[in-house]
Amino acid sequence: MKLTYLLLLNAKPQAKPYKLRDRDSMYLRVSVSGSKAWKFDYRLDGKDCSYTLGRFPDLSINDARQRRNEAAKLVASGIHPKAYEQQLQLQTIAHNKNTFWSVCEDWIEDNRDRWSEYYCGQAIRFLSRYVKDSPLGKMPAREIKVAHVYDLLQSIAKRKTLSGGERKAGGAPHIAVRLRQHLDAIFRRAIISGRADNNPVAALKVSDVLTLPATRHNRALETDELKRVLDAFTVVGTPLTQLAMRLLLLTSVRTAELRGATWKEIDLQTATWVIPIERMKMGRPHIVPLSTQAVQVLERIQKIRGTKAADDYLFPNMRDRSRPMAATTINAALIRAGFNNERLFRAHGTRGTFSTWAHEQGFAPLAVERQLAHVEKNRTSRAYNKAELFPERRKMMQDWGDYLQGVSG
Repeated sequence: MKLTYLLLLNAKPQAKPYKLRDRDSMYLRVSVSGSKAWKFDYRLDGKDCSYTLGRFPDLSINDARQRRNEAAKLVASGIHPKAYEQQLQLQTIAHNKNTFWSVCEDWIEDNRDRWSEYYCGQAIRFLSRYVKDSPLGKMPAREIKVAHVYDLLQSIAKRKTLSGGERKAGGAPHIAVRLRQHLDAIFRRAIISGRADNNPVAALKVSDVLTLPATRHNRALETDELKRVLDAFTVVGTPLTQLAMRLLLLTSVRTAELRGATWKEIDLQTATWVIPIERMKMGRPHIVPLSTQAVQVLERIQKIRGTKAADDYLFPNMRDRSRPMAATTINAALIRAGFNNERLFRAHGTRGTFSTWAHEQGFAPLAVERQLAHVEKNRTSRAYNKAELFPERRKMMQDWGDYLQGVSG
């Protein structure tokens, strides 16, 4: 009987399992439940054996015959097809365990609890975008050479087309530099775990891979320039974006700390903002004294937002309120206001402007550094309670709020 697709498809279950034979010891076994499996019978080491080739209709008759031929070759060589299949599965598991992406995942898990939420998210984004599905990610870490790493970093530093969530072509040298730092640490982890013998990144200096553009620092603003920025806060962006820019300037926190702020961190009664450890770049909680001007901004945000929950973001994403404001929103508003090229000013520049002003006003350098949440290199100066210097910092931030109010007129 010649087996056809319709014959096989219409084969009905019976009281007992039965076989629809093809040729060369291959047949379709129809079970009592109606499931259908391709089988190949063979004899090896003096024993009668059976090997399942696959299930119908997932495996067509032609593909089943091809698998039968491959299995017959193994039998002729004295190898059981099932044993060979299991060996391949073990090799695949071992390969996946030793791929470079597997080492990347282990490195992330090793450091997740030590990193800030922002740094961890950035590392995962960079590695997922540029390594996970790249040839590098699928290779065993032990087989990766200097040339492989060089090609990857070059492709990022000098990219010409967009992919994934990238916003601009023309190269991303700073991302290439940061990724090189990640790869260097990951290869050290691979060596420790016995999955690599050397670190190919160590042989690559940054200058070997790319030429960084001249750094354009976020310089401190003069009074007249600061007035133009404050004026811009009233004409660009949505009302919530304008308030975000104003609060950023009044508190001198980092942009990521502002974007991730939730209402449970804010206490308007005591005029304080407590940023938890998991959101701080330096891995320790930070108390921000709020000036009367900052409190007024927060009260205006409340009026715009209406009813709020403790976990709600002060500045939610316009498209998805379960996420914070996009990282580019404030800088995009500043660009639209004309702060670009020779008038370059970015959100991070608010911290430099505040720092310059505070030092010029004679506030204690340690109080200024503590307000900026910087970690002092000297252990002695670093060993203070998080609330120390708070009275001076509260006066400093109120004076800063009064100064900005005077500048804006």
